[in-house]
Amino acid sequence: VADTGPGLPPKARENLFRPFSGGVRQGGTGLGLVIAAELVKGHGGSLTLDETAREGTTFVVDIPAPK
Repeated sequence: VADTGPGLPPKARENLFRPFSGGVRQGGTGLGLVIAAELVKGHGGSLTLDETAREGTTFVVDIPAPK
């Protein structure tokens, strides 16, 4: 999953998956990535930060296929 936003500052990267530890965006709760990661984990997968730059951020969602 990728976007073309301003990227993530270093401090935000340290706390991406910690509740209520969002970045600098006003009005956020700091729960979006936490909830997404828990949903993916509940299906046996993972959500990880792949890359962040001034022109965007990329996350990898990996969910195993059902057996």
